[in-house]
Parts: sequence; structure tokens; C-alpha cells
Amino acid sequence: MKISKSIIGSIILLTFFLFQISCSNQKRGDIKQDDAKKTEKVTKRVSVIKIDAPKAGEMFTIGDNIEINIGLKEIDIEIDSLIVESNRIKSVLQTNNLVYNWETKNLKVGSNQLKVFAYSNGNKVDSYYLKLRFKSDIKPELYECKIVNTYSHDKRAYTQGLIYENGIMYEGTGQYGESVLRKVNFKSGEIIAELSLESKYFGEGITIFKDKIIQLTLRSNKGFVYDKKSFKLISTLGYSTQGWGITTDGKKLIMSDGTQTIHFLDPEYFNEIGKIDVYDNNGPVESLNELEFIEGLVYANVYQTEEIIAFDPITGKVLKRIDCRKIVPNGFQGETDNVLNGIAWDKQNDRYFITGKRWPSLFEVKFVKM
Repeated sequence: MKISKSIIGSIILLTFFLFQISCSNQKRGDIKQDDAKKTEKVTKRVSVIKIDAPKAGEMFTIGDNIEINIGLKEIDIEIDSLIVESNRIKSVLQTNNLVYNWETKNLKVGSNQLKVFAYSNGNKVDSYYLKLRFKSDIKPELYECKIVNTYSHDKRAYTQGLIYENGIMYEGTGQYGESVLRKVNFKSGEIIAELSLESKYFGEGITIFKDKIIQLTLRSNKGFVYDKKSFKLISTLGYSTQGWGITTDGKKLIMSDGTQTIHFLDPEYFNEIGKIDVYDNNGPVESLNELEFIEGLVYANVYQTEEIIAFDPITGKVLKRIDCRKIVPNGFQGETDNVLNGIAWDKQNDRYFITGKRWPSLFEVKFVKM
């Protein structure tokens, strides 16, 4: 059969075209494989680091020098060095000496993290975070409460927050359907002004910040901001934890949530800007409730106890323990509900005021070292 030159030419062109497509697809495939290999080389991580001792979560004391025994698992990759980081301080370890001495004198109490990174040919191939807990290296000073003066207190008031300013006692109370914010003439017990919260809110701690009063609620994740003079609602604020006690150092808000954790909040937007845990020389101090900032320390009621602690808001260390058992009114000893709660400080006259939930008395007290 005779084939024309035009048909032969078409066949040649078609064959060449298919060959070009095949080569192009092969090149693209090769490029994708190369890219995948490069990506794998960059992102691949291996498990090589292990900590033989101590175990995660173990408790130590601030100031302890802790020997960290680091191990390397057997793998095909050669590890050149390790970097250990604590409190933003980095140290390099060679693979022939994997014992690290963790100096802890500058750490805060509570949970602290040691970071270990492994390197091969200059590339980080693994990381390991070890968390340990640290109690305070300070034994708190012991004080007891002594009554100086006794004033009348509303027995219906389930006291959650207490503040003194310019002769007026401000009080926030709790319980659903009973929560209020009020101004009180503390000498007579007369209520000067009062604002009731909606029954869906359980009122909690209060604090004064400049010309405003801030009041927390327990489980609603909402706080209220009022004008201090008129009690007019200015705005509402949100937070993610439970709201228990609140105070201020004049720059930031300091809030408790019923645990050992204290949250620092921006006073304008209420966003969290930091937090600490509170520990004494035995471990964490939980159930922190009503708060008062006094001369650089935060005083806190320990819920369902007759004790007040004072801690450093920078380190979280408990520096004072105040025994208030002797001021608990008759009939309220051993209570689990109508307990000690409420601390206020008269800065001008250096006077301390304490009461409790539904207590019949407000006490002016002094703290005497034992």
C-alpha cells in the first residue's frame, strides 16, 4: 500500500508531540519528587531525646540545683550537640557529657519548664520539654488577728468583696437573686446606696480602679464596670475563668479564680497579661478568694478556712500566714458556707477591716506577729 508524503509527515509530527508531552510530564514528576524530598528534609523530626531523671511533675524547692540526666535514643542520625534552655538562658551540651545542672534560684514558684533541643549538621531535629514544680524557699511569718474595734454588719450580706475608701465601705455580695453592690457607713452599718444584680448573676469580688468599680461574677465569665459615684453601669467585661476575688496595684487588675492561680488583667480591656501560681514552703495554696493589695503584697482569704495569706505578686511566694480563728463570731466556728471572707485596708490610717459571709460584725483588726 502506498502512503502519501502528507500522511507520513502527520505521523512524524504526532509522534514528536507525544514524545514532548511524555518528557514534560516526566520532568514535572521529577521536580515534584525533588520538592517532596526537600520538604521532607526540612520538616522531618525524629524522637531522640529522653530524660532519665527527674520525672516530669516532681516537686522541688526554689534554689535547688537539680541534676538533669539527659539520654539519646539510638537512631541513624548523628547528633552533634544539644541546647538546654531555662528562663531564657541557653546552654550548649556536647554529646559526650549529657548531665545538665539546673540552677533554680531565679525561678518563680509553681510549674517551670526546661527545654532541650537536639541538633544534627546544624539542623534542629528534636525537642523535649520537662516540667517540674517548685515550692517556695521561704517559710512564711506567722501572725494572728486581734480585734481593735467592732462594727455592725448586715447579717443578710453574703460578703464577696470589701473595699474601704475615704470613710466609705464598698461591699459586693453573692448568691443568685441576692447579689448586690453597695456603699455602707461602716460605723453605723447604714446602707447609703445599693444596686442589685440580675438574678442570673452570682456576685463576687469587687475593686476600685480610679473612678470606677469593677465587680466579678462567679460562673458567667462576665464582669461589670460601674461609675464609682453613681453606680451607673459603664460597660461589661469578659474573662475565661471563674471570677472570685479581685484587687489592683494601681496599674493592673489582680484576679483569683478559686485555685492557686492568680491572673493579671489589663484594666481597660480586661485581657490577661500574665499569671502566677501561689506556693508556700509546702506546696500550692489553693482556694484563693477575696483579695486586697497592701504595700506591695496581695492579701488573700483562703476559702473555707480562718486563714489569710500574704504573697508576693511577682514571685508567687507566700510570705505571711495570718490566723483569724479568734475573731470568728460565736456560732460560726466550723462553718463551711458562712465563712471568713472580706479584707479592706484604710491606707491613710493603716487600718485593716475583716468580716465574713452573713457575719453580724465587721472587725477593725491588727495583725500581731506570733
